[in-house]
Order: sequence, then structure tokens, then C-alpha cells
Amino acid sequence: AGYLLEALLPDMRILDVGCGPGTITADLVPKGHVTALEYAPEVLTQTRSTAALRGFTNIEFVVGDVNGLDFPDGTFDVVHAHQVLVHVGDPVQALREMRRVAKPGGIVVVR
Repeated sequence: AGYLLEALLPDMRILDVGCGPGTITADLVPKGHVTALEYAPEVLTQTRSTAALRGFTNIEFVVGDVNGLDFPDGTFDVVHAHQVLVHVGDPVQALREMRRVAKPGGIVVVR
């Protein structure tokens, strides 16, 4: 997530969609509050372990589906997804949802 780090500020709320084992999530943590979202609940066990090993306490772990995010409109300053769109059935809907939960003027980063 080096491509994103310079844009992050300490008070930002960040959503990491498809967080996987949490290695990228952990890179986002030093700045702001991160919500780590994963479709498969068992994967979040790895994410929690990664966070614990690095001593991070500002990560919330959530099971969810990018095609129907359970957050109000405009919740996050940054919505990040790395290698997610290739794994979803409707990538356009996933992008719509990521934009919906981003604050006006927020950043949606998809790689």
C-alpha cells in the first residue's frame, strides 16, 4: 500500500475491502482507524493475528460483502481494495458500493 501511505492522515477512517491475511491492512494502520472487511470469516483469524503481532489496536474486523456493504453512505475517508475486483461476480456493483461508503471528496483506491 505504499502508493497510498502519503495520502493518509492520522484522523482518517479507512475501509480495507478484502483484507485477506491483513498484511496490507497493517500497513494502513499507523494512520487513522481501519475497518478490515473480509467475505470469508475464517480469513479474519489471520488478519487478527497479523494485527496482534504488530501490536495494533485500531483495527475493527468485519465480515461482509463488497457488493452490499453494511455501512451508511459517506462513512470512510479512504476505501481501499487490493486484488478484490477479480474475485467478485459484479465488479461494477462493488465499485458503486465502495464509492457510496466513501465520504464526499474521499479516496477510493483499487489495485
